[in-house]
Amino acid sequence: MLAVHAQDPPTRVADLNYVTGNVSILPAGADDWAPAGVNRPFTTGDALWTDTDARAELHLNNAVLRVGPQSSLGFLDLDDHFGQIRFTQGEFVLRVRHMDEDDSFEVDTPNAAVTILRDGEYRFNADPDAITSWVVVRHGEAEVTGGGQAFTLRAGNSAQLSGSDQLAFDVGIVPPADEFEGWTEDRDAREAHSQSARYLPPGVIGYEELDSYGNWRDTPGYGAVWYPTVAAGWAPYHDGHWAWIDPWGWTWVDDSPWGFAPSHYGRWAYANGGWGWVPGPMAIVAGGPAVTVVYAPALVAFFGGGDFGASLSIGGGAVGWVALGPGEVYAPSYSISQNYFRTMNVSNTTIVSTVNITNVYNNVYVNKTTNVVVNQHFANMAAPNAVTAMPQTGFASGRPVKQGGIFVPKAQVAQVQAAHFTVAPSVVPVKEALTPTAGARPAPRPPARAMSVQIVAKKAPPAPPVPFAAQQAAIKQNAGRPLNMQAIRQSVPPSRAAAAPTVRVAPAAKQVTPQVHSAPPAPAAKAPAPPATPANRPPAPAPNQPQRPTPQTNPRPVQPAPENRPPAARPPATPAPESRPPAARPPATPAPESRPPAAKPAERPAPQATPRPAPPVPQSQPKPAAKPTQKPKKDTEHEKEKEK
Repeated sequence: MLAVHAQDPPTRVADLNYVTGNVSILPAGADDWAPAGVNRPFTTGDALWTDTDARAELHLNNAVLRVGPQSSLGFLDLDDHFGQIRFTQGEFVLRVRHMDEDDSFEVDTPNAAVTILRDGEYRFNADPDAITSWVVVRHGEAEVTGGGQAFTLRAGNSAQLSGSDQLAFDVGIVPPADEFEGWTEDRDAREAHSQSARYLPPGVIGYEELDSYGNWRDTPGYGAVWYPTVAAGWAPYHDGHWAWIDPWGWTWVDDSPWGFAPSHYGRWAYANGGWGWVPGPMAIVAGGPAVTVVYAPALVAFFGGGDFGASLSIGGGAVGWVALGPGEVYAPSYSISQNYFRTMNVSNTTIVSTVNITNVYNNVYVNKTTNVVVNQHFANMAAPNAVTAMPQTGFASGRPVKQGGIFVPKAQVAQVQAAHFTVAPSVVPVKEALTPTAGARPAPRPPARAMSVQIVAKKAPPAPPVPFAAQQAAIKQNAGRPLNMQAIRQSVPPSRAAAAPTVRVAPAAKQVTPQVHSAPPAPAAKAPAPPATPANRPPAPAPNQPQRPTPQTNPRPVQPAPENRPPAARPPATPAPESRPPAARPPATPAPESRPPAAKPAERPAPQATPRPAPPVPQSQPKPAAKPTQKPKKDTEHEKEKEK
């Protein structure tokens, strides 16, 4: 087994929570594009393409990206505090909900790097053939860097950028909002009415569909619990598939529109005759610290090996799993520090004894054992249909569990021995596990120019992902467990490393002050609007309407409202300055009808994939508890340890 060193993975990902039309993904390390499905986690090295008449939406803990048709973007880097986006074609809107002092976003275009300086709403367009980009700052503040120059765009400014070695720019006022921005405003307005946000700790990603597919109830022993509206016999971690996503390894991708947050945060409990999702504790106290919520690839206990599976009617070796219950310790298969391990557990459930956390960590990561049963009893083993198993071959290729998995009968569940439990199955992924087929939908590829055009970056991005084919042997040698990136790069010959993306780091920049014209720059060409019906989204069921519980602790503080948007009247376009190379100027888009301002959304987004009415709010719903008067400081123990 290869020696690996503790290198904590990021505590967050981006959730692909909305897809309409043909949207494709190129996962980090993969050699081909595949259809994109909802709930796919996005991280460093992943790329996205939206075809004609397509749109997509990605949520982070503090921001949302809404992508228009014929658009190409991806993450050059995504860690706890920094998001670096490669954007080469099309259009997208970035709404940043909140930024702490150490948070930052950078959008790298073919002409310049745009650094986000404040919370706000930012619109980007890019044409790789004309080597021209557009930036619109509706609210907030951004800095443009390229060609040895840097300048600030404030709220109400927009800019057309051309050239790269010698950057030329035309700065004016913002244009009127078009149909695409109207769609993003509609999504924001729905987020403002999320009821689920008040029951969740800050930082939980992917909770946006909970309101439409279930309800919250006060449950003795657990507090506020979310109960999904599902068919009889349903159980968690059954409707979906396993995908291999570096650096976490085996990751659950749920089929349900609401499935992201309940699969990667909190715990599941069987109570009152049904399954309920119990989120982590609300760790907000005015003036006090807030524990960082840590993303997990799947909060389950695995078992397999030995003679497990011999008596099941699925043939060959089998892999089984069960959802962890409240208070049970999660031990991931990747190497992590003790502080990361502690934070991952205490931010997602209430652990009665921290000694148990220490014992599990020492056994798994210090003593290098694989048995995770340390004075633990997995309560959900006794719940109906809680234990799922499937053949190792289907697991290794990311096959949908519905096609090859079974609910393990109760009599056979009782035969599962402690020795069968493991932090991860000893199953080596095949390349199909990176891009499991999402139905029969096509996987269109972006134009070659969108992938080959050089972009300008202010911060040098990390090395490109190692191709999966080059690291598969190392994964096999590590018994199917993921290695951290440092160990993978050490095990891969330089000749098999991935080619670096076409990125040019901007030279040292001199700060300049642009002249702001009283008209918008020439607009970007418009792509056709997609249909309103998204893919992979069944109609929301009519949820039950019991009384919603009052959160037991303080909800998140609400961010202050952004600056007022400038009036949307479009004056005649200002001619491009002489210093800018001539760029194609499509006809100006007529101003749309006056649009009322969108409601200020809650601090964390809660979009809905199709225009659905929000679930009725019971008349007896109590008012939420008073909000804290001061934004809590983040727990920095994890960050300090990583700096060591």
